[in-house]
Amino acid sequence: MDGERRTGGIQAIRDMNREELSAHLAGNLAELGEDEAVAILANRFCPLAVCVAIASSSRLASYYDVKLKLVLCRATPQHLALKFARHLYWADLLRYATDVQIAPPIRAALDAQLLNALPKLTLGEKISTAKSCSRDVGKALAGDPDLRVFSGLLNNARLREDDLVGFLQSDRAGAEHLKLVAGHAKWGFRYAIRCALASSSLTPRALAASQLRFLRREDLDALFRHPATSVYIRRCIERLVGNEGREDESSDADEPASGRIGYNGGSNG
Repeated sequence: MDGERRTGGIQAIRDMNREELSAHLAGNLAELGEDEAVAILANRFCPLAVCVAIASSSRLASYYDVKLKLVLCRATPQHLALKFARHLYWADLLRYATDVQIAPPIRAALDAQLLNALPKLTLGEKISTAKSCSRDVGKALAGDPDLRVFSGLLNNARLREDDLVGFLQSDRAGAEHLKLVAGHAKWGFRYAIRCALASSSLTPRALAASQLRFLRREDLDALFRHPATSVYIRRCIERLVGNEGREDESSDADEPASGRIGYNGGSNG
């Protein structure tokens, strides 16, 4: 019977308007339980004064779910929301740091807190974080020693191509990262990714060479002339461009020789 009465009371709170919520809190603050406080804060009509009253109650504010609702409630003053955000657990930081329904300053604070918590996370938590975290947290996780974290990051919908290219071109990336990206169903076919794979000295030779046929002539020229490009890749470029030249000759034998471009790491010089 007590359970049914409590359930009915919570449902009644959820159906209250602004004035009814204020009146209910004023008459019951001392006896208010955790579930009732959570229901009040979850009500979309909850006013600022009610949030402040609940936040000011050391008893109610000691409950984790009440802290969480104070952070999420739009009526909670920002300084109070930020205060209680410091107490949130990893799973809630991850969930709400990218929730667009949360005010941007609160999201930023949650994201910063998650970023600071990364060294303390377990491997499983890091993998889960990588799959759905923000760009900033993703950048921090990209160089994690365990490749399963990076593999999870590749499936993150918020991962941007320019961020991934920047990582692949940095000294934080290793050969295993490059191979994972090359074989990924989403990223392996992106042009900028192919360029990064072809130009990195850490990419296995066969893998780097396999990207060359997808590159535009101007990018092949730039790669050929780059001082860090290996002799092997230069020879592959020469053979590739030479084969293309022979195909052009066979398809258009009447073209004057002076109109064709020879390969010397660029156009006719």
